[in-house]
Amino acid sequence: MTTLDRNIRQFVLRALLASKDAPLPDDTLKGTIRAAFPNVAFTDGDLTQHIKELEAAGIIAGTNDDISGVVWQLSLKGKIKAQQL
Repeated sequence: MTTLDRNIRQFVLRALLASKDAPLPDDTLKGTIRAAFPNVAFTDGDLTQHIKELEAAGIIAGTNDDISGVVWQLSLKGKIKAQQL
């Protein structure tokens, strides 16, 4: 895992923790990552990969919402990790 990968992972944890259990739509989460790392030319696929890796690790969970599409929240494991940052 590169330093950038680690920084993105920590940023996502902090962003979702700051949402106070309100789910973030996929586009909003990706937009906040892009805003936090303006010098990185992310593709949508890059961001999807980072998010899916966090989901596969059990740190975040995605739910398909009929209105917003996919929305993301911290899992219990993710909340514990985010609170340790």
